[in-house]
Amino acid sequence: MKILLINFLCLILSIEIFADEVDPFEQTNREIFEFNQSVDKELFEPVATSYEENIPQPVQKMVSDFSSNIGDIGTLGNEIVQLEFINGANTLGRVVINSTIGLFGLFDVASEMGFEKTQEDFGQTMAVWGVSEGPYVVLPVLGPSTVRDATGSVVDGVQTAKYTENINTDKKVSVAALQALDTRVKLSPAINLVKRSHDPYIVARSAYLQKRGYEIHNGNPPTEDDEF
Repeated sequence: MKILLINFLCLILSIEIFADEVDPFEQTNREIFEFNQSVDKELFEPVATSYEENIPQPVQKMVSDFSSNIGDIGTLGNEIVQLEFINGANTLGRVVINSTIGLFGLFDVASEMGFEKTQEDFGQTMAVWGVSEGPYVVLPVLGPSTVRDATGSVVDGVQTAKYTENINTDKKVSVAALQALDTRVKLSPAINLVKRSHDPYIVARSAYLQKRGYEIHNGNPPTEDDEF
């Protein structure tokens, strides 16, 4: 019994140390997290639910493929910077095929032809080049992140703006809205799982950090905790 108690206390201590090191702004992050939860409940969840229930699946698939094709353009740039030339050639093939045969990305023809989708962003690029992730932060509306990933999101946003600089503002807003809607729909199962947990904040934080570790290491994260 004493051994179990000691082990339990050690576990609690390790969790507290982890939180202090990784999440030094926990109180502020929790407040932003609660705000995001409220916004999602009142706005994003109803819209996503209505979209799933009322928009035909083929149309949803086209929106998802279109959003994916835009993401591939950003992925290509990051793969080149990361010197992942094989993946970069694969992604270039996806962009060319889906932007032409796939009618500007409305159809994911490339996947059917064997061009596997990969995902890279500038946060991952900075990790590959040794930039530390920094503290965990929760961004208003955007949600879980780290200082490194938040910086990467800004860079990715600037790059996306360059790719779409010839598109008028109304169309840019429409594209961004479609991407956000597609992302929210895809995240629905995970979000519902988090909401049912005892402490949604902790679950969301853990899930995000593990997911990013998995992505940064291309599906093969190290067995020990390393800082990137």
